[in-house]
Amino acid sequence: MEIRAALGLALFWIAFAPVTVKADPQPDNNACIMDALTLCGQFIPDRERVAACLKSNHNRVSADCRAALKRFK
Repeated sequence: MEIRAALGLALFWIAFAPVTVKADPQPDNNACIMDALTLCGQFIPDRERVAACLKSNHNRVSADCRAALKRFK
């Protein structure tokens, strides 16, 4: 499980890297990491599929992750 957590964290670090000019991505990464692992772990390390999974499960992700997803639409 530690490897999956590390991969998930790396995935979100990379996924939000293009928008680092707009915001510090670390809080948003932290907000979504557990949701990514529990809801969308089967798509790791494909960051586009993880992001799509989180968006499609919008009602199941944590409130903090939902807020992070809104900032990066």
